[in-house]
Amino acid sequence: MASAVSVEKLSKTFGGTKALDDVSITVEPGEMVALIGASGSGKSTLLRHIAGLVEADRTGDSAISILGRTMQTRGRITPDAREIRSSVGVVFQQFNLVGRLKVLTNVLIGNLGNMPRLKGCLSLFTDEQKKAAMRALHRVGIAKQAMQRGSTLSGGQQQRAAIARSLVQGAQVLIADEPIASLDPSSARKVMDILGDLNRYDRITVLVSLHQVEYALNYCPRTIALRNGQVVYDGPSEALTPAFLGELYGAESEELFLPGLEAEPDRPEPRTPKPVGQLAPAPAAA
Repeated sequence: MASAVSVEKLSKTFGGTKALDDVSITVEPGEMVALIGASGSGKSTLLRHIAGLVEADRTGDSAISILGRTMQTRGRITPDAREIRSSVGVVFQQFNLVGRLKVLTNVLIGNLGNMPRLKGCLSLFTDEQKKAAMRALHRVGIAKQAMQRGSTLSGGQQQRAAIARSLVQGAQVLIADEPIASLDPSSARKVMDILGDLNRYDRITVLVSLHQVEYALNYCPRTIALRNGQVVYDGPSEALTPAFLGELYGAESEELFLPGLEAEPDRPEPRTPKPVGQLAPAPAAA
């Protein structure tokens, strides 16, 4: 079976600065993987490449594949990218809803990649598409807000609408770029609960970047850590203790965990941490 996401030897340079430096990762179908790192580590840049929104440096033999199909190679997005993107849902930190449109219409927009251009431009959605959109809104808990304007929703509700849009799209891989960074703790937990349910019950592959490691510990069995555009850890999330993060990030580690993370007596003992490139690869999660 093909990997859900495969990234090989990916590098990206902005203005002489390496945002990504020879990054290679693989995410298997049905995994829920956290991507962590301090500000400027390259998380968003990596996710935008995987989604086919940015081209890599045209040097070396870089390649990105989604579900066995090549999204880009050697810094060039392939002709099949538009079709491949239809299987990839992307949830951004800033929600990306059209505020003047109804919530239902915002969710229906998830169908555009699978519709003829003319019908999409005229918003000629079928009754079945509208029913599917309502089911998606019910799934994320905001069906009652379907006829409200997108701008009237709270931040957490807007993010849930964005997830519903990916459901309507029929995404098999969901990429979420710091989806809870702008939310209060209660809304953040609801959004992460939804992502966890989609992974657990729908077997949607989820790759989610997170600014605070507590959420990785609670929701993602596996974590990939970036620093200065390089992968410095890829293994079980339970190994990410404050002490280990301190080894990986130094002073930068302070922004990666919430106060009180050290005082979690019920959290299992972490396995021996094995940073990529420094020790042997970490053992697979049990």
